[in-house]
Amino acid sequence: MKSPLSLQNRQFKAARALRSLIPAESVVHCYVTYDGELEIDLAKAGRYVVGHTNCYTIFEFWTCISHHPQQVMTAAMHFDNIEDKNIFYLLQETLPNYDDPFVRSAIFFLLCKFSSVGQASRGSFQRDSYNPRAIPNMARVPSQSMVVKYDANDNFLDGIGNNTLKCDYVVIPAGHFQYDYLKGAEQEKAQYDETPINHEALREYLKTAINKSLLVYHFTPKILKFYEGHTFYLVDKWGKITNNKDNAVEVLVANF
Repeated sequence: MKSPLSLQNRQFKAARALRSLIPAESVVHCYVTYDGELEIDLAKAGRYVVGHTNCYTIFEFWTCISHHPQQVMTAAMHFDNIEDKNIFYLLQETLPNYDDPFVRSAIFFLLCKFSSVGQASRGSFQRDSYNPRAIPNMARVPSQSMVVKYDANDNFLDGIGNNTLKCDYVVIPAGHFQYDYLKGAEQEKAQYDETPINHEALREYLKTAINKSLLVYHFTPKILKFYEGHTFYLVDKWGKITNNKDNAVEVLVANF
């Protein structure tokens, strides 16, 4: 099944490669959960998945559609006639202020679908990007094998250290790589649905991690140098592991 959400900068091909490295029935903890694409794929393929986010808005959305999807779907169908871009931008700013969690979750879903980048708090209004056929996907989340937890930590890596649940593998979709000294200002402006990723801190985590861990990046040769000494699995556009750097679109960085 497809996720009800689709973040432009988080569309990974690596699900197939992850399935080849993570055995069935493993307990997998995925951090920086947002659109849930990788989480849903692993859950549907016989892994038990625990998604983690330190953004309450994201946690609330996944919790609501896992337990009461019809209420979110009904609210989404009620509010989905967004025609004015000014209303869209107002909703982006005021989403956390709505009282009802199901209305908040429905508006969060709609903002993601109308956004040019697929993110509730960012992107420009793009009317044609919304398709009401995406609404039923909210009722198809594999809630028996996937759950999303809220970690109340400013630094999501602290949530890994504080986790007391069974964990066979840790998966972190890190996305685009950029040296941290180039993106400090951007990190200070994190929105209500954003988790800043410090790649130097992530590298230190991987060096000392007890759990088997996999970082998922969009491929750039810089990653191979930055994470020198770790294991790399290059992933091609079909999601298969490849040895050819020219065919790589993503890379998995592992500590095992």
